[in-house]
Amino acid sequence: MKARDIMTKNPETATPGTTVADVARMMRDLDVGIVPVVNGDKLLGVITDRDITIRFTAEGLDPAGTSVDAFVSPNPVVVSPNDSVEKVRELMADKQIRRVLVTEGDNLVGVISIGDVAIKGKSNDTEVGEALQDISEPTDLSRN
Repeated sequence: MKARDIMTKNPETATPGTTVADVARMMRDLDVGIVPVVNGDKLLGVITDRDITIRFTAEGLDPAGTSVDAFVSPNPVVVSPNDSVEKVRELMADKQIRRVLVTEGDNLVGVISIGDVAIKGKSNDTEVGEALQDISEPTDLSRN
């Protein structure tokens, strides 16, 4: 099974000029914690609920008057549509992340969440549990 088989195609995105308030509403309405930021189809980075909380709200900035361009996390973890689901799972476990973006070249084509890997990428309840456990294990802070 490949990444393209389990990814959410054509995810909702923001542009660098989208306001933080609009991205927060998008996250609420879609029940997601990450929004890719693109220029056309070209992936520039992501903004996460954590970015909004830690990097924006904690600074007391105006969400309606501030665009996300200054808060974009560049260089998100990406995979190719042809990468195996096992590779996606291993990346999530190694990086301790719950989402990866799927790109073709620089263009965003999809998003894969931990739930996609656990439910769509596994064939039985035992494998689902193992996938979630691997991804959710605490990070060993002594690793580099």
